[in-house]
Amino acid sequence: MGAAASAQTQMQTEHDPNAAFPWWVRYLAKGLGIVGGFVAMFFAVLGLLSFSATCILAVLLQLAAGFLTIALEAPFCCTFVDFIEKIALFSESRAYWQKAVLYCGMGIVPIILCTELNTILGAGMIFASGVAYGFMALGKKADRQTMMGSGSDPAWTPQVNQGGPPTGFNQP
Repeated sequence: MGAAASAQTQMQTEHDPNAAFPWWVRYLAKGLGIVGGFVAMFFAVLGLLSFSATCILAVLLQLAAGFLTIALEAPFCCTFVDFIEKIALFSESRAYWQKAVLYCGMGIVPIILCTELNTILGAGMIFASGVAYGFMALGKKADRQTMMGSGSDPAWTPQVNQGGPPTGFNQP
């Protein structure tokens, strides 16, 4: 019963026409996370055939990051794990900047440890999801009138009177 009610409130918030972002931006970030998690796990399994200890550690971290990303973004893919519902509810209540920091951190660590194609492609998708959430955390851009009215420095306004050359230079 609790899961059905939480799913209904999640659907209402996802399809809210008064939301800060259009539906496709939210689905883009979520889709990058889901696809990125699967791609990261795929390339992590391929990367286990490495001879370097740091690269094996990097792909193990990438595998864990891919599974965690799938658990946070698409909990329906992990219904066989009993505590995924609690993790999903916790994830949906987080702010965009918190998801951005988490996904960017999980994506950049394997790339720093082992700069190979499989870690760049796999962990890079998780990092891209973090970037999308980071842009959402920044918020929407203001309209033109608000942007023009917020300038307090007269040197940056378009109505500046451009008289002569600046004074104060080379004076005796």
